[in-house]
Amino acid sequence: MAKEEYMKRYSLLVISQFVNALGVVLITKALLGTSPISSLPYVISIFTPFTLGEFTFIQNMVFILIEVAVMGWQNFNLKRGEILTQIPLVLFFSFSIDLCMHMFAGLNLVHYTHQFACLLIGCILLGTGIGWAVKANVAMNPGEYVVRVIANRLQREFGVVKMWFDITLVSLACLVSLLFMHNFSGVREGTLISALLVGPIVRFTTPYWRFMDKWLFVH
Repeated sequence: MAKEEYMKRYSLLVISQFVNALGVVLITKALLGTSPISSLPYVISIFTPFTLGEFTFIQNMVFILIEVAVMGWQNFNLKRGEILTQIPLVLFFSFSIDLCMHMFAGLNLVHYTHQFACLLIGCILLGTGIGWAVKANVAMNPGEYVVRVIANRLQREFGVVKMWFDITLVSLACLVSLLFMHNFSGVREGTLISALLVGPIVRFTTPYWRFMDKWLFVH
């Protein structure tokens, strides 16, 4: 890969992570529950000093440790670059989440229609960011990479493992919320809606990002 193309792809990846963070924050600010992969960090951020971004970073570091454990030390050495690249990526993503939370600190939605609209906008942004990250095609975030590693180890379809992975995270978020707050704070209908909606948004919008090909590819 030419240096210019390399830089363009990583630039797109960085932009995609900020758009993803913005999407996560708007989904969260809708107060209808956050996305499945952010459900546990969000719940913990409610009753601890950790911010959503800080615990997102911690959660993703755990994902990376799971990747190494599942693939084994030999395979880790073969794919060391892929795995270690995830760390600065997650650091920027987590920082962007807290930055966007600060930017939208004054957003307090009361009416359900406004909350639902905010949820939809967040889902669209999250789906867009994921699509751009796929288009960049230089690195995967730990939440996707760990699913791929587990799917390869179990010889199961990525989509099936991803579904059970999300269900596990949401279940843990519900359990933590119930144990520490005695309710289901942070997990609501918006969690299910975002889980069902983001994937189709990625698939629907992907063809529209083909215009980037001429910019990305260096001949």
